[in-house]
Amino acid sequence: MHAPRRRALAVCTVLAAAATALAPAAVAADGGAGAAAAPQLAARTAVHCSDGRLQLILENRSDSARTFTVTGPDGDHRYTREVPAGGSGQLEWTRPAGAHYTLETTAPGGFRRTESGTVDCGLAQGTPQLNTTRLFGTDTVFRGLLGADGKEYDGTAKSVRIPAMAVTNDGTILAAADARVDGSSDLPANIQVGLRRSTDNGATWSEPRIVAHAGSTDSGTGDSSLLVDRETGRVFLFYNHGRPGTGFFEENPADGGQRLMYMTSDDDGATWSEPVDVTPQVRQPDWKNQFASSGHGIQTDTGRLLQPVVHRDTKGTTRTGNLVSDDHGKTWRAGAAAGTDVNESKAVQRSTGEIVQNMRHNSGGARYYATSPDGEGPFTAMTRAAALPDPGNNGDEISFLEPAAGTPGRTRTALFSNTATTSGRNELTLRLSEDDGASWPRQAVVKSGPAGYSTLAVLRDGTIGDLYEVGDTGGIHFARLSRDHLD
Repeated sequence: MHAPRRRALAVCTVLAAAATALAPAAVAADGGAGAAAAPQLAARTAVHCSDGRLQLILENRSDSARTFTVTGPDGDHRYTREVPAGGSGQLEWTRPAGAHYTLETTAPGGFRRTESGTVDCGLAQGTPQLNTTRLFGTDTVFRGLLGADGKEYDGTAKSVRIPAMAVTNDGTILAAADARVDGSSDLPANIQVGLRRSTDNGATWSEPRIVAHAGSTDSGTGDSSLLVDRETGRVFLFYNHGRPGTGFFEENPADGGQRLMYMTSDDDGATWSEPVDVTPQVRQPDWKNQFASSGHGIQTDTGRLLQPVVHRDTKGTTRTGNLVSDDHGKTWRAGAAAGTDVNESKAVQRSTGEIVQNMRHNSGGARYYATSPDGEGPFTAMTRAAALPDPGNNGDEISFLEPAAGTPGRTRTALFSNTATTSGRNELTLRLSEDDGASWPRQAVVKSGPAGYSTLAVLRDGTIGDLYEVGDTGGIHFARLSRDHLD
């Protein structure tokens, strides 16, 4: 969506700086006298395309509060903001599309940053290099919601959550989310899966429509995940079917608990097959219940398909692993557990060919990793990634590979998105590693303040898509940014 053209307002909205801890990182110098090779301050512009807001995100990665002074886009007003140690803050101005701006930011110690450009929702050379569009909200009209009378209608949901995203071989972006019709409850509440498509790198999007529902409103479908088979072009949409009494923690053992479902599309998400219940193929005797992890699955360089899954054993312990297919999704099996007391995870292939599982731990604090030769197992003992703080939230790690037909390659470059705090879902941060995840020296705050689940994709032009939740009711937003936006 292009930013709406509206009269410029001489008003600045100031968002409170979030007093939450960001992980320290070594990043490229950001200018200023005496700047070290790894500065701890940053100021970046962005445009929120849904309502024409020019944004300035201020980052303070130091161990003490810092005061930023910003000269606004009209050059006639200065704003002074204190940002706490390890936190971020944000300034916003309502500006019309096409308006020129210059923002000058300084801070004690020699930090100086000038951002100059035009308010635009294309990622042209220069700044801004981060654009955001709101894709789903409580005012979003979904086409084809199922009503209590069994008939479809167009309407809204009281809550939208749980982003999923993938890019097809031809570059179409698919973005899915839970339309939680009656409120914020998890499955087996009345949840239906909504989907939008973009064929122009996120500039415009199709109308939101429901692609999966449970057939009645006393149960639900949700926590979707998208997986593209690069060799065949087929897209898999995994989701969970929670029937009455069969949520993940309120299971009915007599019927095997929640069902693991998928549908397929051979036309880039325009149409979908009838649902397939894969539960009988993959459910193990010691599984008390199970659900597919939301976000996306992957294909490895051998052609293997991996879809992360969480199960709860007979003792109530949660474990994560992958569903595995070596025949392009004709059959599936469950791999070994990658971790204990963990929740949603993502599988990532390293340049060595090994598969690491990046996991959300139930106790929070940081991300956890385990490694296997092929994603099926066995996995090494899981280790705590102290450099990746996490409050116990569903984040995402992917290989930096542009979408293309054929078996995926390997790369040492990876991206990681999560709410980078030790408590509270705040400070959505994107990081980049160029050494197989050994270090994450480049980063940027994508969303200051409250955020939530997020999922990533590399778009066909090499830019990055980050689909994320904003707090409890702020909707699901799509951010598109260039690699060099990360310092």
